Amino acid sequence: MPKAQTRSLAAQGTAKLLYENAANWHYAVGEPISDPALWYQSAKGVSHAVVNELEYGHLQGLATVDRLHSFGMAKKGLKGEPFTLANLVTWLVSLEKNAPTSIEVPRNFPSGVLVQLQAAKLPVKVAEHELFFPERAIKTPAEIKKLQQAQTLNVQVIGHAIAMLSEADIARDGKLVFQGKPLTSERLRGAMNALAAQLGATEFGGGPIIAGGAQGATPHNRGQGALRANQLIVIDCFPHHANGYWGDCTRTIVKGKPSAWQQEAYYAVLEAQTLALSLLQPGLDGHDVHTAVQSFFVKAGFPTGVDDRGRPFGFFHGTGHGVGLELHDPGPRTISTVSCPLKAGMVTSVEPGLYYPGKGGVRIEDVVAITATGSQNLTKLSKKSWVLD
Repeated sequence: MPKAQTRSLAAQGTAKLLYENAANWHYAVGEPISDPALWYQSAKGVSHAVVNELEYGHLQGLATVDRLHSFGMAKKGLKGEPFTLANLVTWLVSLEKNAPTSIEVPRNFPSGVLVQLQAAKLPVKVAEHELFFPERAIKTPAEIKKLQQAQTLNVQVIGHAIAMLSEADIARDGKLVFQGKPLTSERLRGAMNALAAQLGATEFGGGPIIAGGAQGATPHNRGQGALRANQLIVIDCFPHHANGYWGDCTRTIVKGKPSAWQQEAYYAVLEAQTLALSLLQPGLDGHDVHTAVQSFFVKAGFPTGVDDRGRPFGFFHGTGHGVGLELHDPGPRTISTVSCPLKAGMVTSVEPGLYYPGKGGVRIEDVVAITATGSQNLTKLSKKSWVLD
């Protein structure tokens, strides 16, 4: 993020403070790190970062902060005072001529550190808004390019999974066999993550989801055990690219011959997603898109409710969520039950699904950027070739 933009983040009289190495840090500093560190921005917009010597050399020339400090430099500045987080923040505040009236920290700020700072009489307050940097909700062209890179990696990984399923044989008991060995959710997950790592992914969020048969009726079931022919297999992959941004894509596959109900469910979800994609444009309320998808499913004969065992069925999650430096970016709920006017630069998943206990589930998901005139689908992966011989 350019320094000129960084300096616009703090309100007059209010400084900002981070202690982390997560998404807010990456956004503020422009480069990820391994260990939690301090970032401080004065009320006038001058930004500082204090990192250990392991990170200092790496960040030189990369960090978009005005002043980069190592722990050693900070210790000299403390002039014998104990090397504590409270004293470090006090020192950072002293580097600027005017002390802030308040220092804002994000809602997920470590509570133990917050107590230390408050005990040191620093004017720390927790941000009232969910997004510490509201600008994160609107992606720049450079950020959208990084999201495109993450999704392109993701598409390659899911394509590899589909190729393995296509090549697999069907044993007499209906189980899938790949290169002479049983093809399980765990084996397919491992192969996908191995390729993702080779392509530059740094983490996998505990996934991907490979949920076959009845397991697919629970949207966040990671999947386990043998994969079988003639069953719906939900493949939901969400790798974290080395550029800091996440991909997110879901495809549903049948190896063999789908039943009439499976075909009806698949094409209903595909049509619902096509409807949602056609509606996306700036100024439209994402809640209205979600309502349109819900109405479509009811008219198509796929009700939503809870069965006599308390299990939900039908379409019971939001149509989409923000995607960015976090897999589920905080802030605007984009396409869900909550009102959210869509704006150019927002990036959202579009993932309607149907889930029925005992039968399984269908979900189709793309990542889409809202543009000035409509939307741009960042996901280039077929939805037509879902039945594999």
